[in-house]
Amino acid sequence: MEKKLVISDIDGTLLNEEHQLTEKTIRVVHQLTKEGVPLVLASARSPKAMEHLARQLQIETPLVCFNGALIMQKTKTRFDPLYSVSLERIDVILVYQLLRQRFPNIQVSIYSNDRWLVEEKNWWVQQEEKIAEISAEVIDVPNFLKEYHPVHKMLCMGSEDELHLASKELENLGIIGITTAFSKPTYLEIVNNQVSKLASLQFLCQFYDISLKNTVAIGDNYNDMPMLQYAGIGIAMGNAPLAVKEIATLQTTSNKEEGFSKGLANCFGLDIMDQKVF
Repeated sequence: MEKKLVISDIDGTLLNEEHQLTEKTIRVVHQLTKEGVPLVLASARSPKAMEHLARQLQIETPLVCFNGALIMQKTKTRFDPLYSVSLERIDVILVYQLLRQRFPNIQVSIYSNDRWLVEEKNWWVQQEEKIAEISAEVIDVPNFLKEYHPVHKMLCMGSEDELHLASKELENLGIIGITTAFSKPTYLEIVNNQVSKLASLQFLCQFYDISLKNTVAIGDNYNDMPMLQYAGIGIAMGNAPLAVKEIATLQTTSNKEEGFSKGLANCFGLDIMDQKVF
């Protein structure tokens, strides 16, 4: 099988446990680029929180943002949308009102295109700013929601107990147009229920005029499962849950042990490591 495209998750996959790119990861990506295999980054992150990673990797491929709700192409001056699936405006308002009334301690972020919008910069926002290496924009969120701006993702940050309660209450609301998922125990993501990394991969196949069987996907979490299952080759990180590993074609080591670089070097037969990959 000819491998023509790699799509990779970021946190827990591309980045190590310190949220950094390693030298070996950069080396693998450069080798793939030399061989004419594009690497596309796919994440729950916003475009601006992915741009600096693409710059460090020296890639100019589209960015799959918000778990696939938005695909952007960076130009010299701006981000151009290639694909967009936003939340319905009424759904956003209903979710936001419930969270503010019932769970005031949960921090709610709004993501619209390349903007990250918050009502205040509390501890949760400051922590995420350090991880993503971008700054949030403080606005009057209720007034923003009255206008017709696209909302690609809502991110709820808070304690595990409160987020699980909030998730249950959102489920009880019966809003059929949304889907919720934990990207980590203290982060609850809300997007349109048509959004997935698999749908993004299918779009990218059309964009690059290739077949799904010619793609390689690598990831570490439940939201990566569809693309790992349907890509030509799916690589699960060593730090992935068992369910993710079970549906993958291959397994690699964890992101603490150079799992990304080892997995792709092994998959593509790249001789760029300091030692044997396995």
